[in-house]
Amino acid sequence: MPQFNSKLLATHLEIGLSKEDEAKMNAMRTGKALKGKLSLRGLIKKANQALGNMTKITLQEKVTFFQLLAVMINAGVPLIRSLNVLSRQNRNPRFRKLIADLASEMEQGKPLSESMKRFDWLFTESDRGMIASGEASGNLNSILNDIARQTEKNAMILSQVKGAMIYPIAIILIMIAALALMLTMVVPKITELFTQGGQELPLTTQILISSSDFTQANWDLMSIIAIVCIVGIYLFRKSKRGHYLTDYAFIKVPIFGKIVRQVLIARFARMLASLMMAGIPIVKALDINANAVGNAVYKKRIQFAAQDVAQGIQLGENMKESEFLFPPMVASMVLVGEQTANLTEVSQKIADYYDGQVDNAIKSLSKLMEPVILVTMGLIIGFIVAAIMQPIMALSDISSVV
Repeated sequence: MPQFNSKLLATHLEIGLSKEDEAKMNAMRTGKALKGKLSLRGLIKKANQALGNMTKITLQEKVTFFQLLAVMINAGVPLIRSLNVLSRQNRNPRFRKLIADLASEMEQGKPLSESMKRFDWLFTESDRGMIASGEASGNLNSILNDIARQTEKNAMILSQVKGAMIYPIAIILIMIAALALMLTMVVPKITELFTQGGQELPLTTQILISSSDFTQANWDLMSIIAIVCIVGIYLFRKSKRGHYLTDYAFIKVPIFGKIVRQVLIARFARMLASLMMAGIPIVKALDINANAVGNAVYKKRIQFAAQDVAQGIQLGENMKESEFLFPPMVASMVLVGEQTANLTEVSQKIADYYDGQVDNAIKSLSKLMEPVILVTMGLIIGFIVAAIMQPIMALSDISSVV
């Protein structure tokens, strides 16, 4: 049976085709190639979009957004047009799409504060409440500047805390890594030298060898336990009760807890001043503040205060019942502000005072942590050196006697 060449057969068939049929076949081939190119471009586009959606939106970008939006509104540019302009100029692909979505929802008739609810992971309830007040009063540009200043101040405090913690955390991680390397690679080689002599080893050397043997035999189990603990703490914090308990631990832990409480009091006072300055009633301002303060313990306490204020009890009187969360000075100043109808200015002064306290505490913490870390490292290194040198010196003494 004769063998047919498929390519040659296709060529002969094409020769017998009319020009119209041949044009159709070429178009089909071109369409398939173009479809392949388009599908590849589509995949690349989708991949870029997925990577863009993972881009982090920083607090500084949020501050810049509010500042530029305030400038454009003050210049008379309509709000929707301002959002479209900011969307095109933004370099962050995730933020660019978010701003475009805000403009799209506003084009459908929603106010800006209502449109921001869809992105509550970025725009807090405090932001939305103040913007709603600015929309109602026609003073949106001033409100946006206030939000930008408040956000910038929060970002500055967060940056200071992170900056103060980077050095000690880095030193601790390096110390743990060096200790693990010593126990798994260095000590096992030296152990052979110690055990060959047959003499009794010092207690420090025995502890070091036992630690090395345990680490080598159980490093996989220790890694699994560490991962399980991290995941367990993460899931526990996701629960309502776990979130409350971990937040309570943050404000209760020695040294660091006091700084966290000062940060939260400053944030609470600053947001209260901004919300009341925006014309929001005190009960509504407290409800918004409770959801935006960033700590479950303070949230519950502020919500309780809002209920008392709604029943006619003064906020300062309510705060006196929680000296741990609100020091007596804060309660007294708030009470004076309520009695003199000047609570907004008093709240701002409280925020400024505690901002200064946080700055001083962070500087003191950095200076305090350095000697503590150095002493800890010195004790660990000294223990390891003593554990290694004692048997070596004992061996040299024996060899000199012999």
